[in-house]
Amino acid sequence: MPDSGILGKVGRMRHPVHSVASLDVLLYLYNNRSVRSRKEEAPPALHTRLPVLRAERGLSRQALAEAVGVNYQTIGYLERGDYSPSLELAFRLSEHFGLPIEAIFSRQPFAPLSTAYYARKDGVP
Repeated sequence: MPDSGILGKVGRMRHPVHSVASLDVLLYLYNNRSVRSRKEEAPPALHTRLPVLRAERGLSRQALAEAVGVNYQTIGYLERGDYSPSLELAFRLSEHFGLPIEAIFSRQPFAPLSTAYYARKDGVP
C-alpha cells in the first residue's frame, strides 16, 4: 500500500498510545500552518528616502554605515524595505542627515520630490 503521508499514517494508528501521538501530530500540523500564514501577513512597509539622501550627499552605503555605526548591508536592507530600523538607528540617521526622522522614514509613500518643488501654485500638477 503506498504511503499517503503523515495524515495517512495517523489515520491507520489504532493503539491508545498512538491516538495521543496522532493528536499531537495533528496539533503540530495545525499550529505550523497557522504560523506560516501569520508570517505571510507582512507588516505595513516602511518607506524611506535613504537612497535619495545618500545620492544627494554622494555617500556610498559603506560610508553611511560607518558614519552611523552599522554594517553596510543594514543600509541596503533599510533601503529595500527588508528591515525596519530600531529607534536608536533612526535617531542616528536623523542626526547624521540633520533631518527629522519623519523626513527619512514614513508609513505612507513619499510624494515625489519633483511635485514638492515644482508644483504649480494653483494646485494643478
